[in-house]
Amino acid sequence: MNPGLLLPSALFSLLALLLPLLIHLARRQQQQPLDFAALRWLGSKPKPRSRFRLDDIPLLLVRLLLLALLALWLAKPVLHGAPDRRTYVAVMPGVAATTVAMQALPANARKHWLAVGFPSLDSDPPADAQPIASLLRQLDAELPSEAPLVVLATTQFDGADARLPILSRSVDWRIVAGAPPSTPMVTALAAPRLQIRSDSAHRTQAGYLHAASRAWQTPAEFTASSAAFPNNQQIVLVWFVSDPLPTTLLEWVAHGGTVILDSSHALPQSRHPVSLWQNAAGIDLLQAIAYGKGRLLRFTRPLQPAQMAELLNAEFPQHLHDALQAPGVAPIPADARTYRPQTGANAYPQAPYSLQPWLALVLALVFLSERWLATGRRGEQA
Repeated sequence: MNPGLLLPSALFSLLALLLPLLIHLARRQQQQPLDFAALRWLGSKPKPRSRFRLDDIPLLLVRLLLLALLALWLAKPVLHGAPDRRTYVAVMPGVAATTVAMQALPANARKHWLAVGFPSLDSDPPADAQPIASLLRQLDAELPSEAPLVVLATTQFDGADARLPILSRSVDWRIVAGAPPSTPMVTALAAPRLQIRSDSAHRTQAGYLHAASRAWQTPAEFTASSAAFPNNQQIVLVWFVSDPLPTTLLEWVAHGGTVILDSSHALPQSRHPVSLWQNAAGIDLLQAIAYGKGRLLRFTRPLQPAQMAELLNAEFPQHLHDALQAPGVAPIPADARTYRPQTGANAYPQAPYSLQPWLALVLALVFLSERWLATGRRGEQA
């Protein structure tokens, strides 16, 4: 383990150590001479040299230590520890412990469930489906680049993204026997509440959805595309932005969110969409697919009267309301044989361990000692 400083220039604040020294030097000149009439005719004698009193030296040393520790705290001390290079074994929920024991693994390998929080394999397996793709990326970011990663995957699993994960390391991807936990059906929304995020090119199209929400007595709200995603799963996020779908948005959907896309975005081709709304000619107007615990909805046509005449019908708000209230879509599990993570991403730097919290505790103790010494000295002078 190697100590270091993230902000070494803050050590210039050590010049503040001169302040206690100057204060103690100035106190030597605070003694005021007092003339007595009986001593007026005595001859003058050389004044004794002033020097520090022994009682002041402990207080001076404590104050110097306090300032030195404060300067060190400002320099942000850290500890670069040796990374744990042991093999990390991530086991998908559904893999039996006997199956893990049959695998050829290093004796000192770390074994954890591929689940939120990465619980130890000795704990109970997760009972519900996990966002496997997001967890793989998180593991790749948190593990040292030298640590081998072994994943024991079931043949099929839920929680996959629309694209293969691209990691910074090669993964020992092993497909073993096991039954993954089932993902519950996506329940219908109690009352559709829209949160619209659109750019200038889709502002007019988003206006039709806003008008429909006003007819439901739950007007939609417009938010910036960079705003945080809502915590309330009852809110339906409308993404009418020309940019590609961000990874954070897909992760939010995988955890149970619902997103409505415009016709310019394509649904993942690996999933078969379900029709939620058809026109009189039987043409799909709104489709949906399951994505993790959530679902993606997509209009097949631009929301323009020339392309979608249903926008001008008085029944448009009710049709959209019924489509959002449609029963949940059963998720389609991913095939582990075609979902092996790829390599090519940049390695993540490992953050050093910060010593500032511990140093702050020492600072507090030294400060209390300084106050105790200073208060005791004033009491003696009184």
